[in-house]
Amino acid sequence: MSDVRINLLKEVKSAVNTASFAPTASRIEDAKRQVSLLMSYVESLQVPEFTSGVELRERKKRRRKTKQKAAKATPETRVADHMDRADHGRPDTPVTPSKRKPKADVEAARKSAEAVSRHTGAAERAERKQSMTDEAFFAEIAELNARIDANTERFNNAVDMLLEALPDTSCDTANEVSFSDLPFDPTTTM
Repeated sequence: MSDVRINLLKEVKSAVNTASFAPTASRIEDAKRQVSLLMSYVESLQVPEFTSGVELRERKKRRRKTKQKAAKATPETRVADHMDRADHGRPDTPVTPSKRKPKADVEAARKSAEAVSRHTGAAERAERKQSMTDEAFFAEIAELNARIDANTERFNNAVDMLLEALPDTSCDTANEVSFSDLPFDPTTTM
């Protein structure tokens, strides 16, 4: 019966939409015919009759007894529920610290960590990595020293070439006269 109702509603919808958007006389007639078929279906429906008011109350009671479906929890309620479960059984009062101070055995922890790193091979990998970085570092320093030496040699060669290319600036002192050779003393004022 529900298939009949669904098919009638689909046909009415289709006919009315067709008549609304592309109206022609035949389409309007088809829409009216579909609507009248739907109206005859609705008029054919009958209201069920109850024998007594007791039966109606029984139905209402049965409806009340049905269990409500639990709604899907929102992220906020999930977080709140998780926090409640994590805090379950703990007092709401502040926790007083213990008078006994916990003591950590640092040496035992260090030995344990070394044993784990030896067992997993992490210590060997770290040593290999460190030696590789040291070798690379020293190789880079050696390369830089070689480049510095080469540049210094080139600089010294360039300076030597410039000095050779400059004209001789030494002066002849044959034409010079010293103060002692003068007949008067130029340092005295007149």
